[in-house]
Amino acid sequence: MNVKIYSRVIVAGGLLFLASAVHGETLRKRYTFPYDRATRKASSMVAATNARKRFLRDFLAEKFSPDITNRLAEDIDVALDPPDQYLASFNVVSERLNEDETQVTLTVEGDVDLAEMISALVQNKVLSFGKIPPKVMVLPSSRFEDPRAAKTLRALIYDKVKQAGLSPVAFENISTSTAYRIKEKVTPTSVERQALIRQATQYGADYLIYIDAEVETKPFSQGGFIADGNFIHTILRPNGSLILGEAVTSERGSGSSPMLAFDRALDSIAPTIAKVAIGQLFQSIYSDSDVVYNTPQLRAEKTIMIHWASAPIVQAIVKRLEESGNSVKLGTGTTDVDSRVLLQTTLDDFGLYEWFNAQTFGIGGKYYKTPVVAYSENVIEVEAVAQQAQPHRKPIGQAPPRRPRKIPVADGRSGQTDPGALLAKVTLKLRPAQFNR
Repeated sequence: MNVKIYSRVIVAGGLLFLASAVHGETLRKRYTFPYDRATRKASSMVAATNARKRFLRDFLAEKFSPDITNRLAEDIDVALDPPDQYLASFNVVSERLNEDETQVTLTVEGDVDLAEMISALVQNKVLSFGKIPPKVMVLPSSRFEDPRAAKTLRALIYDKVKQAGLSPVAFENISTSTAYRIKEKVTPTSVERQALIRQATQYGADYLIYIDAEVETKPFSQGGFIADGNFIHTILRPNGSLILGEAVTSERGSGSSPMLAFDRALDSIAPTIAKVAIGQLFQSIYSDSDVVYNTPQLRAEKTIMIHWASAPIVQAIVKRLEESGNSVKLGTGTTDVDSRVLLQTTLDDFGLYEWFNAQTFGIGGKYYKTPVVAYSENVIEVEAVAQQAQPHRKPIGQAPPRRPRKIPVADGRSGQTDPGALLAKVTLKLRPAQFNR
């Protein structure tokens, strides 16, 4: 199997969109994690697991602004857990310890399954394409002599389209198949492109995935036939002037007849075509969209009391809170065993309770948890507890009540109740197609 992918770099509004190859280009990153030489193998395994999560988050940060990835870090981690499900491949290239063996630096490389990632973010209410999502048409060329083959390929792509909250558009009602064929090159001519766009515009499609096939069939010396096929897809947006994605995928099939040999080649390559095309489609939608928050992020001031924590632990907690999109500063009344932190955050008491109970901090070769030991109105008290040690006070087993949040009305006052979980955190709103002419 051979896949050739052509891509471009686009900067659009608040989104930084890097249209790297969807499948086939390996990304390489480097991360540093705490290391415990008493449990070498276990520490290496934990570091590799954390590297997978960081790798996915960094990949998504190339699509969304840092404000979104930092603010919604916890929601993204939950939606993309376990991370292996969204990695087409992942390898630890090198593992290097520092001199005192308290930190390990991993160099990793991998491929991200963008289609599966987007589907998971949509299904877990992190991402939405809006109440009226973009419409997508998959249109095969007339070179697909067997209509069943074209429908099989379309069904695979449509399944991914629906899972991601987009709207498929059928092509069966088109009176004649598109006769233009792209020969010896990926990019269609302007005449061919305009013909494809007219077909999609007729049925109100926002995006068109046009799939062509160049097949050479010849008799096999031992009987039957061999079909060598190049399957070419092009992603267009009607009323625009840009080709947003294109690829050539090659495969060989064999069978007792020319049609059966072609079908075998298509059956083998169809999952790859679907993955590459859908990945490029999502990247196209990113570049064509503005980001909208369904739920306005209202900030409230909270007080965090951190008990029995050394300065490095407090610094690590403050840094992680800031990385999660909060505004943090140290308050007055700090002692050797107690630190007061003032927090401007979108999290309520329930969210902070869950956040602190889920954290682990690696400091000086040791790991610390931060269980919540007390809470009151807008005040959360936690303890820094070393691994396998007991806190001075028993952790609270019951979370604070989750109160309905209010969203602001036009005059800035608190208005109706936020529906909460029914809405995605982020919505991509498609711009008019004329913007990219």
